[in-house]
Amino acid sequence: MLYASGIGLLSFALGDGHVLLSPRAARAAGVKPRVLSAREEETLAALGERLVPGSRESGVSLYVDQQLAVSLEDCMLMIQYLGVDPPFTPFYRTGLSAINAWAESRHGEKFSELSDTQAESLIDDLSNEKLEGWEGPPQGLFYFVVRNDACDVQYGTQEGFARLNVPYAAHIVPPSEWG
Repeated sequence: MLYASGIGLLSFALGDGHVLLSPRAARAAGVKPRVLSAREEETLAALGERLVPGSRESGVSLYVDQQLAVSLEDCMLMIQYLGVDPPFTPFYRTGLSAINAWAESRHGEKFSELSDTQAESLIDDLSNEKLEGWEGPPQGLFYFVVRNDACDVQYGTQEGFARLNVPYAAHIVPPSEWG
């Protein structure tokens, strides 16, 4: 079982054991997803990067994957507060599958291989709920959830606040940064 620790690091499976790493460090260490398939992880990383630049390197797909593996009580994903019934894995799987299906039907390529213009057009249609025949979760909700996940991993840390030149003013300062 995977747990979030009190120091802002997450437990990731690496080799024969578990290590505490930030999502960014887990990505750099080559941690493989445990819940999402490699294609789903690749699509989530590409979509997150399009929505919030830098989120791929910050480990958005591994963050979501790790959070899908923990108990609901330990889950830190925004989706749990949006009226979506758990488990949340099907929400992500069907949304990521639908993104790829749309990319392939429009452009003959999976989402992660689209040009900037193609990806931006698809995301614009997704955010405005204009993808007719979409076979996934509600388009606007899927867009909001993935964008929030990307924002959380990119800017939801002391380091992220610093990138925005915003003073970090937590009521209770965590004992460590994610990194």
